[in-house]
Amino acid sequence: MEHNEENEKSKFQLIFPFLLLLIAVVAVSFSAIIVVELNVTYGVKYEVTAMYRTLFAGIGALLLSFRKKKINWIIQKSTLRKTHWYVLAGLLLAIHFASWFVSLGFTSIAISTTLVDTVPIFLAVFGYIFFKEKINYFGMIGIGLAVMGGVLLAFSSSNGSTDQFNSLLGVVLSLIGALTITFYFLIGKKVLQNAPLWPYFAFVNLSSAFFLFIYCLIYNKFENFELFVFPLIVFVLFILSAVGPSLIGHATYNYSLKKLPAFVVGVAILGEPIGATILAMFFSNQFPAPLTILYAGIILTGVIITSFSPKIKKYILKRKEKEKLLDPRDV
Repeated sequence: MEHNEENEKSKFQLIFPFLLLLIAVVAVSFSAIIVVELNVTYGVKYEVTAMYRTLFAGIGALLLSFRKKKINWIIQKSTLRKTHWYVLAGLLLAIHFASWFVSLGFTSIAISTTLVDTVPIFLAVFGYIFFKEKINYFGMIGIGLAVMGGVLLAFSSSNGSTDQFNSLLGVVLSLIGALTITFYFLIGKKVLQNAPLWPYFAFVNLSSAFFLFIYCLIYNKFENFELFVFPLIVFVLFILSAVGPSLIGHATYNYSLKKLPAFVVGVAILGEPIGATILAMFFSNQFPAPLTILYAGIILTGVIITSFSPKIKKYILKRKEKEKLLDPRDV
């Protein structure tokens, strides 16, 4: 009886990280929907939404740090010596949210979320450039497919309300969001090997909120917009965007990086554009054009092939070795 219970427990422990990833994907899929709703319905600037999201996410993570009794990590000497890494992660997160949220004003949710989630492609490319990590034949095919899909998507019409220049600007901003979140995840993977999740997440998000606050203050000098006074429903949506996509979504991604290989987490992230596109049809009345679906599908296929390229190569080599052993001509 005890043996069966131990087996069930071990099975659950194996499945649990993947279950968390599924919950994270659903939570993060609501991110773009909330951002667009705040801008279209309540006139909230995208950068302001990014500021409040990181602020409330940081506060939430700080409260969880106290609850878990991990808050002392922030003032430890070993932590203070690496403060520059946490601040840099906060800056990257600020640029990610600002560029991606603004891109939603220039292109559709389907296009923006697809491009911002091309993280595995950037991981493969930068792994080759900086760490001399080899990209095999399948990886190159995957990168080629993703780039081809990206180019086709960039030059296709995103929707009837934006011109070609705006569409391209939205694509560029989405890719900047992907680039910055790639480095953010790389820092997170390095730091979280020896750091508790919630204090780190609090530090990074509050740093991000600070950078976005400074940016909004400067931007407000040129274009006057509201920073502090909003209806209660707006603050409720700010908090929801922090609790759902950030505290449940992004924090779970960071946690998963401790338990699962980076490429598995990267592939799971690709569920976001699919979820966001489906939600956009219901909440924002955005129905992607057939070509958008096709090109986005090409990108996602390329990203999946790139992510699994080491596994594909190993599988083919094993098959070849088996076939060689079973070949009667070798007997």
